[in-house]
Amino acid sequence: MSAKKVLIIGCGWVGTYVATHLVNGGHQVWATCTSEDKAARLVQLGLKAHVANFDIENKVAGIREAVFDVVIISVPITHKDTMEVVERRFFRLRVFLETHSFGQSMFFGSVGIYPKVDARIAEDTFAAEELEPKLLLGESMLRLAFPDLNILRLGGLFGQERVMAKYFVGKVCEIGYQTANFVHVEDVYGIIRAMMAARSQGKTYNVVCPEHPLKKDVIDVSATKYGYGLPAAFSEADKTAKMVLPDRLVADLGYRFVYRSPLQF
Repeated sequence: MSAKKVLIIGCGWVGTYVATHLVNGGHQVWATCTSEDKAARLVQLGLKAHVANFDIENKVAGIREAVFDVVIISVPITHKDTMEVVERRFFRLRVFLETHSFGQSMFFGSVGIYPKVDARIAEDTFAAEELEPKLLLGESMLRLAFPDLNILRLGGLFGQERVMAKYFVGKVCEIGYQTANFVHVEDVYGIIRAMMAARSQGKTYNVVCPEHPLKKDVIDVSATKYGYGLPAAFSEADKTAKMVLPDRLVADLGYRFVYRSPLQF
């Protein structure tokens, strides 16, 4: 793949992993983050980093380039955000993006957009009114403005220092009997690379491991592998068998997961 000019908006943990690998692959990467300290760390990794807060303003001081090959948007929507906050945030983000041109764009959404039900879930399993309203609002505002936007609905993210077991040492785990909808950050990067190579446009993909073990089994395996203690107990109160399927991206891209199961993390 020829060298690309890539802008990552909201360069957190996943964005930093992706950006570092893109830079190491010979691409030029610009990034935004929310603090000067984080920007300084990103510069040390070889990025051109700038501070931006789309809850406050719709511009990014210091970015002079108007044209990018790829824009990756990783602006979060949290449980505590109201619909009004999300709408303002994504309006400002859209205004900023409209001042630039780009050949390809990707937005990191979440499988949390789907209801918590016992079901095997593809991208079009549910009608819009059944999806989580705030997450749908973010996706919809961007897709309406940029019809070619690719939406990547990410599963729970793991890899590097993110190990499932360490969050439950000595605690009562109330989610152990739920099925896992997780993905390794290495596969997130691999899928982005595959989409760049395929020049994907206007796609919506579930980015989740093909296999869905129980979360308690993921915890047990990762505790043994990385030397963490076990939970004090696993509650059986919640046994939701929600399984988000990545079949569409596998079929479209011919992608082979590095980690087919969270038990391999």
